[in-house]
Amino acid sequence: MTMAKHPSFWGQDLRRILLMWGLAMGVAILWVVLDHRPPAWDQSEHLSQSMNYWWALTHSNWLSAEGWRHLWMLSPKYPPVFYLVTAVVHILLGPGLDQAMFANGLIAFVLLIATYGLGRHLFNAQVGILAAALCLLMPRLIHIGLDFQLDYPVTAVTMVCFWCLTVWRNAKGWRQWAWMLGFGVSFGLALMTKQAAVLFLAVPLAWVSLTTLVNLRWGRIPQLLMGAIATLAVMAPWLSVNWVFQFSILENTNVRSAQVEGDPTLDTLAAWTYYWQDLPTAVSWVLLLVPLVGLVLWYLGFLPGRRSSLELDGTVSGRWWLLAYILGSYLLWSAVINKDSRYIAPYLPALAIFLAWGLACWWRRWPWVTNVTLGLSVVVALLNIFPIGMAPGAWLANALSPDGQWYPYRDRPPHPEMIAHVAQARPYQISTIGGLHSTTIVNQHNVSYYGKLQDYQVYGRQVGSRTSLIEKDLQTLSWFYAQGAIGQPWPSQADNSHAEMVRQLEQRPAFVRDRTWDLPNNTRLYLYRRQQFPVTVTALPDNACAANPWPQLTRVDIAPQVSPGQPVAVTYEWVGQWEALRTGYVLLTWEAIADNAAAPPSRPWIHDHGIGLGTLRPNPIQSNQTTLSAAPDINPDGCFQVTERTATLPPETSAPGAYRLVGRYFNADASELQTSELQTLAIADDTTVTITATAPTPDTPDNTPATTGPELDWVTQLREVSRFLPQGPDFLDEVFDPIGRINMYDPIQNYTVQAEKTLALRWQAEPETVDYGYGLVLAQVLQLKVNEAIASLEQLVQQDAANPYAHAYLGFVNLYAFRPRAAQAALDPALEIASDSAEIQGLSAIAALFQGHLRDAWQKGNTAIDLAIATD
Repeated sequence: MTMAKHPSFWGQDLRRILLMWGLAMGVAILWVVLDHRPPAWDQSEHLSQSMNYWWALTHSNWLSAEGWRHLWMLSPKYPPVFYLVTAVVHILLGPGLDQAMFANGLIAFVLLIATYGLGRHLFNAQVGILAAALCLLMPRLIHIGLDFQLDYPVTAVTMVCFWCLTVWRNAKGWRQWAWMLGFGVSFGLALMTKQAAVLFLAVPLAWVSLTTLVNLRWGRIPQLLMGAIATLAVMAPWLSVNWVFQFSILENTNVRSAQVEGDPTLDTLAAWTYYWQDLPTAVSWVLLLVPLVGLVLWYLGFLPGRRSSLELDGTVSGRWWLLAYILGSYLLWSAVINKDSRYIAPYLPALAIFLAWGLACWWRRWPWVTNVTLGLSVVVALLNIFPIGMAPGAWLANALSPDGQWYPYRDRPPHPEMIAHVAQARPYQISTIGGLHSTTIVNQHNVSYYGKLQDYQVYGRQVGSRTSLIEKDLQTLSWFYAQGAIGQPWPSQADNSHAEMVRQLEQRPAFVRDRTWDLPNNTRLYLYRRQQFPVTVTALPDNACAANPWPQLTRVDIAPQVSPGQPVAVTYEWVGQWEALRTGYVLLTWEAIADNAAAPPSRPWIHDHGIGLGTLRPNPIQSNQTTLSAAPDINPDGCFQVTERTATLPPETSAPGAYRLVGRYFNADASELQTSELQTLAIADDTTVTITATAPTPDTPDNTPATTGPELDWVTQLREVSRFLPQGPDFLDEVFDPIGRINMYDPIQNYTVQAEKTLALRWQAEPETVDYGYGLVLAQVLQLKVNEAIASLEQLVQQDAANPYAHAYLGFVNLYAFRPRAAQAALDPALEIASDSAEIQGLSAIAALFQGHLRDAWQKGNTAIDLAIATD
């Protein structure tokens, strides 16, 4: 005799679920209102990504393919489904941490419906309702539901997948097709929430695939193929532009994280019992022991009900199917090196169904046991999240739910004040704050998140971890924060790079300790700022701007004599209307002044960049949309002065003599610019500099390194490192190590846009200068502009045809774009020129593999391996 069906319909139980969800939402809202906890590392990164998607959804052009492509490029590391859900919440409720948490409330409702549906299908409606209730009472699910992580949404969507797959196994006719389509779409959404969802569904998918083949159910194979196509269709838009990044994520998020955190290795018993020992914390002793005892008593015959299986399709019992999901998830996640109690959360709703079955066994004879268990679990859940009852309440909660407490954080974080202070100091620009310490309370990620709430004006970056880069960090950034004991912002006995950097900030006259805030545990947050910013913006009266529609270069300060190959400090001062300044780019050329007409002209050097060096606020929004202190509204027709203190670089090959500055202006928002459309800047004829090998070295204060002068602007740095590209793979570190540092300093990577637009015009005017071509390609690749990079490389391989690496780069970008035939056509000339290159042979092997030429791929792959071994 099977368990009797609970006398209710879907509609009736849906009202019960809505009631449970509403009560849980009320408790969660109260907790969120009381909690002032700043988001930690991962949470802040997810919140920042959600803000990026919110901005994109409300400002992108959805009628263009580029708008959609930009959307999928926003998050190359993490899939975007949760971010998109939160972005929609921001559209409805506005940006902010409390508002973002409402996304978890919506996800909780999806979780309850999926858990109920699965429990009802496998057992009955009573088990389904009890399982949904347990999902609201399990300490681990409560915790991750009150946290902004990917684990809660992936738990909900994974349960939807498992529910669809389970019903599909038993459905007939058109319903099978519908449920498999639902599985395919939900599986795609699960993978686009967190890739790890595949580990939870691997065993069920293997089960249904094998049983389909063994039982010769050929009619199901087209359905499985349809589900796979639906999954790929959901994943394709994002994966098509981010697939190459997924190879590095596996190692970074699994192996390296496990090593840093000291997780047990797989050859130890601790690795396989990690999640078993976590069960009392994840579920609580109440919800773990009482249902299990009920199942044991039912099995022994002390509780009503027959011990036979609950048949689903005449061959497999529902409980074994459920146990396969639970045990399969446990074993696969135990085999993952990186351990964390929240990673395995998607198996808890299935476990809740299993435990709900045990509570239902009690209900048949002693309903009060079920009611008392649920009531006590409610009390424990409330004691876990609210400090009710003082010491006795805490003791009871810890006894029944060890380490399950998650109380609201009551201290006010310092971030809003710090961000507002930095934004007010530079109201018309974006700022980057270098963080010397990264803690749960203050770290580079939550500084960036609060900065995005301040109209995207402030970003955080962690610096100072490498002693060799301390000078670069101090030379580049204008803001730093440090955390330390009150009165002493660095450990007294420590001799590490962070402590050394704080000492430098305290001692150098270029910096000043600006503000301090008290933190918990008798610590303090120290904010440092540069005395003189590299770029300053000053509002002027409207009548101070000339009638010209483009800005005027009103001042240029540079040393009269400079040396070739050495950075030269230079100051440019611009005056114009805000919109023309913000979108203004300039092509600046230092041209040689020939002594006589017969003398051959010396090679000039360029100093192209965007006005403000990419620091002008790119997207000011209305002040009532921000959650922190209001950012100033900017009149696009207002008059402003922008002063740039930077450095330019005369090439080492520059001939001695006098050089004068000429310049042209263009609007970066214009499309299809031609060099003939540029506006000539009025620059005084006496704006000159003399290159000589005996130029004096600028004076520096005592005990101050000479490197503390203005650094080269990042566009110049990109052009300089791109010169290594023609030299091949052995020099790629010389390219991407500096680029990685610049990417950290420039939070929006605006320098790549400046480089692309200016180099495109330079190369158009001088197509024979391949250095411009390599710089342009690098700028486009860094922006993942695949089609543009391919077009530039196709031109480059014509002008630098003898260089095998130009062809190889074209082949690589074509492979990234899934164009293996075009990649092979590009690689063939490279193989003819440099057949002994392991890298080129390897790329050719991949191109052959992508085309299905397995034998050719095998041969070229072996050749690449042999060449690599011989080179080593």
